[in-house]
Amino acid sequence: MHIPNHSAASETPLADPLIGGTLALLTLYARAPDMAAADRIAANLAQLARHPLLSEPLRTLCTQLFVHWLGPVEMQDCAAHEQWKDVCDAPAALQ
Repeated sequence: MHIPNHSAASETPLADPLIGGTLALLTLYARAPDMAAADRIAANLAQLARHPLLSEPLRTLCTQLFVHWLGPVEMQDCAAHEQWKDVCDAPAALQ
């Protein structure tokens, strides 16, 4: 399965496919946990948290889901500002 990467700053993906893809990945992960899917879920949630076409409440929800998806900050073994650097850029609310 090919999962498109929309990390280019000049490219803003449509919200609906990103939401649909994230929901599909969550379903896949619930049935058979997979680290590649987990990484993409975190990246999608971070991207949705900054998406300019989403409402502020939905962006806030995606930020909270992103934090919960990665686990409690206290359990991370690095500084808070570095904890997601290998997964994706943290949503603006966390920077």
